[in-house]
Amino acid sequence: MTIVENRKHTFAVSDLGDFDLDQDRSIVPSIKFALKSQGINADVDGEEFNGAVFYVHCQSPRDTVKKALEDEGLILEDD
Repeated sequence: MTIVENRKHTFAVSDLGDFDLDQDRSIVPSIKFALKSQGINADVDGEEFNGAVFYVHCQSPRDTVKKALEDEGLILEDD
């Protein structure tokens, strides 16, 4: 039996102005689509009090997720 560990990674985009959002929308769908486009199956949750912060739940290592997001043109805040 193989045990696959899910991981939780926290990221923040450097500028929400890059997204076409109104107050009722979140960056979560855009992040989830970007990851899916890069072949990463993940659940994404947004931070309730900070629209730039999001959590990625997946089986991929953090560096892989970060590279996938950057390859999709997302600019992330430095760790």
